[in-house]
Amino acid sequence: MGKVVDCFAGGGGASTGIEAALGKPCDIAVNHDPKAIAMHRANHPRTHHVTEDIFEADLRHLVGDEPVDVMWASPDCTSHSRAKGGAPRLSGLRMLPWAVHKHASEIKPNVIFMENVAEIQKWGPLGSDGRPIKAREGEEYNRFVEAMGELGYTFECRELSACDYGAPTTRRRWYAVLRRDGLPTRWPEPTHGDGLFGEPYVPVSECIDFSDTGESIFGRKRPLAEATMRRIARGLRKFVLDDPEPFLVQIGYGERPGQAPRIGSVREPLGTVVAQGVKHYLCTPFVTKFYGTNTGHRVDEPLHTITASSGHLPRGDEPRRGGEVGLATQLRPCRCAGF
Repeated sequence: MGKVVDCFAGGGGASTGIEAALGKPCDIAVNHDPKAIAMHRANHPRTHHVTEDIFEADLRHLVGDEPVDVMWASPDCTSHSRAKGGAPRLSGLRMLPWAVHKHASEIKPNVIFMENVAEIQKWGPLGSDGRPIKAREGEEYNRFVEAMGELGYTFECRELSACDYGAPTTRRRWYAVLRRDGLPTRWPEPTHGDGLFGEPYVPVSECIDFSDTGESIFGRKRPLAEATMRRIARGLRKFVLDDPEPFLVQIGYGERPGQAPRIGSVREPLGTVVAQGVKHYLCTPFVTKFYGTNTGHRVDEPLHTITASSGHLPRGDEPRRGGEVGLATQLRPCRCAGF
């Protein structure tokens, strides 16, 4: 099999998927950020890593005379995403898909996979204020598709939601497949979805370690901001106090100091209730969002899309990149086996 190239390598999730599908590791990964490359190298030590601007990277030299079967490209989406709101866009980031065209013309991969936000299909020129010109939406996108066609690539795209394929997130993205090998593109059929398909949606609770109870919002050295507390309060009311079927997790069983919590599922029989007093609690969690007026959502449904803009995690009020959700919980004492 020919080479596999990840043009916008982040932590390595795309490369992991490629390896699972093809049975071989990604050969070359490119990113301008040393931290991203360091993380990718930790996850994919057999990959050759390139820390360089994607437009400057010489993939032709790295590939040599070997054919390239697959090139994956997920250009930065922040300046296309509607999550950007009405803020000015960065023209440099919006031009990143043209790096795909550059490398495609040089190393001629048989198949190119691209992923981005659905709004990339509205990619067009910016006005003098740095905002998209609505009347010219899609101009640059169509020009890019036509240019790839001139290189000999057929083009197909779809908008797919990750939760429909077994991932615990509602993340919806634009995917494109460009081929020059003459073979048809086979899109996967959904496998999950509220009884419509074979399996129910995978809830985000499947990915949460409920033995880590985190830090209380009370008695902190640095109190949470009032807006954050209001968002948590709205979530408590909606997903705990007013919810007829809140998501419950059993916590506590007389642990000694330093012992990890011994946690049982509420779907299993309750363990022995000890005589020293209250040794069982019910943890009622929900996912809270740390921006805008969002209330959050339940943990027994897929996680909503996590954006790359600044947000807050429940450990403090420091702005973080790429993490705008946190887990909020309320502990309730449980005094008998029947709750």
